[in-house]
Amino acid sequence: MGRKLTKKEVLAMFAEMWREIVASNPDARGDQIMKREEFNNFVDMLNKDRQVTDTQAHNWTNPY
Repeated sequence: MGRKLTKKEVLAMFAEMWREIVASNPDARGDQIMKREEFNNFVDMLNKDRQVTDTQAHNWTNPY
């Protein structure tokens, strides 16, 4: 079993991804519902790719 990402690492990765989303879709800026949903989807994808554990994915709070 390999090393899993920390929440700090995931937040940094998500921040970069969100900047790219806003750059390509300026209407996304300030859309907190979209940002929360994107974060949930991002963590789910990492969980399915086994980069975060089930426990991490289920227990992390959404900071957005």
